[in-house]
Amino acid sequence: MDNLSSLQGVDAEPTGGDTPSGRAESGIQVLDRAIGLLQALGQTGNNGLQLSRLAAQQGLSLSTTHRLLTALERHGWVERVAGSKRLRLGLALLGLSGQAADGSGLRRLCRPALLQLSGEFGETFYLIVRSGLNALVVDRQEGAYVIESLTQGIGGMMPLGIGAGSAAILASQPAAEVEAVLAANAARYPQFGTSLAQVRRRVEQVRQDGHLLSDDSLIAGLAVLSVPIRPKGHAVTAALATNFIASRHDAAGRLAFLARIRQEVATIEAGLTASAAAHASFNPGR
Repeated sequence: MDNLSSLQGVDAEPTGGDTPSGRAESGIQVLDRAIGLLQALGQTGNNGLQLSRLAAQQGLSLSTTHRLLTALERHGWVERVAGSKRLRLGLALLGLSGQAADGSGLRRLCRPALLQLSGEFGETFYLIVRSGLNALVVDRQEGAYVIESLTQGIGGMMPLGIGAGSAAILASQPAAEVEAVLAANAARYPQFGTSLAQVRRRVEQVRQDGHLLSDDSLIAGLAVLSVPIRPKGHAVTAALATNFIASRHDAAGRLAFLARIRQEVATIEAGLTASAAAHASFNPGR
């Protein structure tokens, strides 16, 4: 019964009463359930999950899960994995994530940097942003050396603290918020082959150095490099990140690599600051 079409015509159980307050609660409950399904699929990645697994994870009946997934699929937010009964996030969500990133001009400002860095060093570069307790890939530029990555492609999501860019973003938050995120995500970290203690060490390293440059990758043989994007007076929580075969860059090469990324991040931060200033002068009453 994992195929969506196999449940056509099955009614979901009622979720609220006939009173106006009951209908309001029902609508909120449906929204919460749909968001829960999207978050579950986001954590799964491109391989997706079967309907029955999703229902069990979220504590929902098959009929309710089917009804919600059918609606999400109709809007392009969920799609079926070809040749299987699994479901994953749909391409329409990628468009929304891009629009969200472009709300601050971030994606537009970062695109030249991704192109330039990828062309110079041959590595794949990512633009990572924060989304609640998660980090989300909103842009990616492949280089000549395409290697395995936890972040996957655009739309890939991981818990804050997992991955170089994600760790850089988390380290940029106030100390109390860092602790709250670590506590909330602690049970999720072992799913990615790491622990709360290891994530905490990475975060402390970024807070001390202002970047992450390490051979301590969650994928054997790879090194990671990330720099947070933190323009003054601008609420951006993002980072540029890459991972590369550790043997490809010696110590001197890595320092040059880091210096170039910092140059590009400084340009991005200046652009965001100028954009914010221009917006404030255009809307002086806001």
